[in-house]
Amino acid sequence: MRVGIQKTSLVDYPGRVAAVFFLAGCNLRCPYCHNPSLLAPEAAGPGSADELVSIDEAFAFLERRRTVLSGVVLSGGEPTMHADLPQMAARIRSMNLLVKLDTNGTFPERIGPVAADYVAMDLKTNPERYAELWPGPPADAAMRIAESMRAVRSSGAMYEFRITCAPGIFALADAEAVAALLEADDAVFLQRYRPGRVLDRAWAEHVAPYGDEALSELLAVIRSSAPKARIRGF
Repeated sequence: MRVGIQKTSLVDYPGRVAAVFFLAGCNLRCPYCHNPSLLAPEAAGPGSADELVSIDEAFAFLERRRTVLSGVVLSGGEPTMHADLPQMAARIRSMNLLVKLDTNGTFPERIGPVAADYVAMDLKTNPERYAELWPGPPADAAMRIAESMRAVRSSGAMYEFRITCAPGIFALADAEAVAALLEADDAVFLQRYRPGRVLDRAWAEHVAPYGDEALSELLAVIRSSAPKARIRGF
């Protein structure tokens, strides 16, 4: 396994000074993805990482920074695509660092074994529409998302569900479908789609971010099931 590294983050792991490990490879193709270079295993890492490093190099970095850091975020790409993710998480915890998992929820059976201390699961759209984002989707794609939500809640970890409000992908009807899967105690964060370096430039040319009013309407729908939901960055 090779990873890209963001050496220090104050925002990716709530309440923690964390490093972020970006694991290459993803089974989804969200047009607004801001890490398109990570979709293929041979890709270069994002941000300050010009190229992927070996797992041994990544852990050597953690060893040098363990007195400064208090957590590590396993992100991507989609980290649960890697079968040895639980072993990687265990190795991080052996260094007295907490583990946060970022996941798209398409592999529900792989969430629990990571034994993360914090899980952030993305909710892309109405689960019945995941086939639009998932090349060669399995027949049970929608069921996997609902199952992953249950796995996150039962993991014993702190958790949040995250929604990128991208026009054409997450509209009011999609918010209603997602709200039906949410529970009153769920922590849910909506975030505005922001233009920039994305996977599908042609898609982005015809899409403008939601305005405040539209974003508030989406939030109201989500809050009908999860009253604590809020817009990140507001």
